[in-house]
Amino acid sequence: MFALTVALVLTQAEPLAKHDFTGVSIRAPKSWSVTNEDETSKEWASSDDRAQMAFSAFPVEPVRPARACVKQLIAAVQSSGEPDAGVAPSPFNNTTIGGQPAAKKITTDFIGEGDEDKVEANKVTTTTIVGCNGKTKWLLTFSNRTNDGAKSGALLKRVVDSLTYAK
Repeated sequence: MFALTVALVLTQAEPLAKHDFTGVSIRAPKSWSVTNEDETSKEWASSDDRAQMAFSAFPVEPVRPARACVKQLIAAVQSSGEPDAGVAPSPFNNTTIGGQPAAKKITTDFIGEGDEDKVEANKVTTTTIVGCNGKTKWLLTFSNRTNDGAKSGALLKRVVDSLTYAK
């Protein structure tokens, strides 16, 4: 319990910076390096390279009901050939983010090739979240070393809770 409390306190101390995209904004860890960006997406990495995050947002054309948009995003992500390294992806679970429909799934995998790399120290958890308000659709992926779960989970929650749609 003490370790979880310490992780939550340390994560709360991580300042977040606002990033605006067309129709949506989120806050990302200020100390993380931007590793790739264009007009619709941005990727970040922690300084210790134990976590990465990517966010993309696009206008919805034609505008459609938000729930239908989320269903289409889920279908697109599942058919995009996400790397699974033989690990069956978990299903998406419906949720609400920024007051609008969204869906989330969590997968685990290992960094490296071959059975010798399948050790706890190489285990990675990836959270994939999609959302839509009918006008803007977005995709967030957050990957971290699984043994950093308490710290990374609290940070991811702060990032997700910061998401807002443009008025």
